[in-house]
Amino acid sequence: MRNLVRTPAFVLSVVLAAGAAATPAAAARSPLPWDHAGYDAENSYYNPHETVITAATVGRLARKWSVKLRTAEDCSGFGAPVVSGGRVFVGDQAGISAYSAATGARAWSFDWDDFGTGWPPRLTVVGRLLIAGYGDCYSVSDPNTHMVALDAATGARRWAGVPPIGDLVVDKGVILASGTDITGETAAAAYRVRDGRELWRVKNRRVAAVSAGGTVVAVATDDEGVRTGESVALDIASGAVRWTTKTYLSADAASPADDAFYGADADGGLAAVGVADGTVRWRAPAPADPNERIATDGARVYRSCLKTVTALDARTGKRLWSRKLANDTGQPRVAGGLVFAGNFALDARRGTVVGRVPAVAGDIVVAGGVLYQAKEGVLSAYAPRPAAAPRP
Repeated sequence: MRNLVRTPAFVLSVVLAAGAAATPAAAARSPLPWDHAGYDAENSYYNPHETVITAATVGRLARKWSVKLRTAEDCSGFGAPVVSGGRVFVGDQAGISAYSAATGARAWSFDWDDFGTGWPPRLTVVGRLLIAGYGDCYSVSDPNTHMVALDAATGARRWAGVPPIGDLVVDKGVILASGTDITGETAAAAYRVRDGRELWRVKNRRVAAVSAGGTVVAVATDDEGVRTGESVALDIASGAVRWTTKTYLSADAASPADDAFYGADADGGLAAVGVADGTVRWRAPAPADPNERIATDGARVYRSCLKTVTALDARTGKRLWSRKLANDTGQPRVAGGLVFAGNFALDARRGTVVGRVPAVAGDIVVAGGVLYQAKEGVLSAYAPRPAAAPRP
């Protein structure tokens, strides 16, 4: 997952540990999950299980169903979907709603109510809980932040809390929240997933929303919230320091094998850093625009900047291919041997365009042979039409 967009501190992101892969029998009943905002705790935006939507079928995508999301007269917006247990969960202007992945029928809705109107939450399903972290949208300088756990089956609230302003990363049954408040105080605090109980807390650490097997990277700050240039790797369960380096790293993604972090370095370029010891493996030049986003499938790191997608060798940083497209590429997603960028599907190995998808200005998830899209207040599902029978 790479997202070099410098999002405001009150926007919360949630990344949770990937659950066990579904068995073939379970997969036949419901779509395989994309139950994290970036697919997994590594925020890789890579689904290795997709086998239906491929280069051979992406050109036959047709809409299965479409529903309008709930609206409200306030400052909130619409969020990106996640898929788990045969349902699609998405943030709407009134709160959060769950829909049948098969038909689009709404199963339940949760209203913000006493939580206050919020920016669209980043959602993740872990076990039987749907975790949402968000900040209200009434004050840019001093927002209120919230974290809520809902029953994924019913939408009932299980627990709620107020973490430090900033990012959330969840792995190994622990939620790690961190940020800088209006006074400049920076902190990281860990909470237990099942009940929200605080486990540990440390000052002057700002944690990125990425976990590699339970290792997270935090930027060290001074008492005014200004980063010192040092990066620290922490154990998410205990808060213990695993290593410290003078190299600044914004860990925007980790490899699926949990052996490397990828993110911006002090010069704004892209760096690969070893998870075990913090050693810099390679660096790539800074992008043309700081709003670059990345994804990785372990073999390649995909950089998306403006209208261009570039693939780098994940081991060496060497450029493998680059493709300029007709519109902004947005956050790349990787599934079925394809890279989805803007409204194009590219061959992941070669970068050639193999099809178009209905993804311009929308958030998509590719899971279980279906492409789900949330765009401008509408949630839709697309699947390949059957291939035409050959003529006799």
